[in-house]
Amino acid sequence: MDKKSALLTAAREVFAEKGYKKTNISDITSRALMAVGSFYNYYPSKEAIFLDVYVAENSRVREAIMQRVDWQGDPEAVVEELFAMTFELVSPNKILAEWNKPGISQLLRDYYYQDAGQEVNAFHQFLIKTFSQRLQEEGFSEEKITEIMKVYDLIYYIDMHVTDQEFSGYFDSLETLVKYFVRGIFSK
Repeated sequence: MDKKSALLTAAREVFAEKGYKKTNISDITSRALMAVGSFYNYYPSKEAIFLDVYVAENSRVREAIMQRVDWQGDPEAVVEELFAMTFELVSPNKILAEWNKPGISQLLRDYYYQDAGQEVNAFHQFLIKTFSQRLQEEGFSEEKITEIMKVYDLIYYIDMHVTDQEFSGYFDSLETLVKYFVRGIFSK
């Protein structure tokens, strides 16, 4: 294993145990069996390595969600299953829980809101593709699909800019918004 990989592995383990705030660079380098100075050959800061760890962890968990949700089910049931799975797999994960914590959450949100972050976010791309295909299968015109996907973009925007600290009950409110949005689209 090369040194950068060793640092990433060690960082993932330490962040998973202690969380972002309680982890320091020496914790990571000690776990990786290297000197603190070596860390800076690969990363400029704790924030930079955390971002790499977070992106990898988020991808791993979201891949599990993509595999476990029945995407062909009733649209409203899909939304419920998606939110339940997200709560089940994301909430207890100390790394992913940092999304809602001051200090690092803005860095994460900024990353995922940028075009580059959206492009590498396989879960986001999967949702766009799956939702668009479902709308096509339901017979929606390209114009209507474009209009509906703008609302998806708005929901993504909200998710990138609002936290539970700023809006109490945010997660439940977002689920309700998405559920009723989907219900309205697919009710005939």
